[in-house]
Amino acid sequence: MKKVVFASIILISTLLCGCKQNRGQVYLDKYLHNDSVAQLLLVEYLSGSDAVAGFYIKEDGKWLLLEEGPVFVGKNGLGKEKEGDMKTPIGEFTVATAFGILPNPGTALPYIDATPSIYGCDDDPRYYNTIIDTAVVHHECHGEHLMDYVPHYHYGMTISYNEEQVMGLGSCIFVHCKGPNPYTAGCVALDESFMRTVLVHADSRIRVCIY
Repeated sequence: MKKVVFASIILISTLLCGCKQNRGQVYLDKYLHNDSVAQLLLVEYLSGSDAVAGFYIKEDGKWLLLEEGPVFVGKNGLGKEKEGDMKTPIGEFTVATAFGILPNPGTALPYIDATPSIYGCDDDPRYYNTIIDTAVVHHECHGEHLMDYVPHYHYGMTISYNEEQVMGLGSCIFVHCKGPNPYTAGCVALDESFMRTVLVHADSRIRVCIY
């Protein structure tokens, strides 16, 4: 009887480990034959504010892993529900724009230069959860002044969290470069070289999957 129980425990453990190891494979399989998706940034949560990411591009009908490495997520982990909860959202996201304090590294995404008038707005329902040029919209914004976030916003890109711009649900959720802290306020932070690799190969067909 003990042998049967022990064997069952081993089998269950093996199955659980296999599921954990193949979670990212679900996304790779899902988008393999989807022509609207050509790049995948997979972000798998580990614990605390630690995660691991892999960046894939599609070539000749197959996924090619270009880069992988440790990344940081929100200080309080995953499961974002509101502004300021220090959590990173879970889900599959598109990318509308890239941005940076440094010049465009060659991305095919629309690129916003973080000049003195560029802000990530979190204080006005008209512009909530968008990047605005205050010199154009004439809003005295008290949100994130992008050029002040060095080196975090040397390079970054938006993700499609809270596209409905619901006030209080959370804003300025980006994928960006790592800063001095081993966590973010809700974004995903990559090594700068990793972030640059993503941007250089990214276009409107990229998906960011956080799980």
